[in-house]
Amino acid sequence: MHSARRAKLMADRKLVHLRRTIAPYVGQTVILAGVTVYLTYVSHARSDWRGMWALAIIWPLYAFSTLYFGLKYRVLWDETGLVMRASGLAERRIELDEITGISSEFADVTELLAQSRPFRRIVVHGRKHDPKAFVDISLRHFRLDDIEELLATIRTRRPDLHVPTVPMNRRIWQRN
Repeated sequence: MHSARRAKLMADRKLVHLRRTIAPYVGQTVILAGVTVYLTYVSHARSDWRGMWALAIIWPLYAFSTLYFGLKYRVLWDETGLVMRASGLAERRIELDEITGISSEFADVTELLAQSRPFRRIVVHGRKHDPKAFVDISLRHFRLDDIEELLATIRTRRPDLHVPTVPMNRRIWQRN
């Protein structure tokens, strides 16, 4: 194994990973399952199974894209800072001492169309002179208990910051 990659893996063992939820993938999976049931019914009724080839392509592509892109989005943290890794982005690190603000945000229309950032998120802002110094913490991708633990650590280390609370109405979707 390459030495830089090995060093990164060793460093990651000290970091706490925010655990994932299945919430962001349920809607798409239910829709695709509904389309599958419908196409199966139509194919059976017409005795024409050619439409099923589309499903034989769509399901593996959906599974690959979900696993490849969705599982690459990770937020890790320890007592010194946060790290965000996402597919297609350079790793972002923000030390707790560098945090300039924390906000609860919703995606705007351009972000929704590009699917570039989580829809409901808590954003930890870093150095003001660097526009890319932020970490998005999705309220759907990660367990709320883990997010609350991270925010409690930030509150303890940085009492000068206003740290938002995790919206309680999201708890119904993420039961343990």
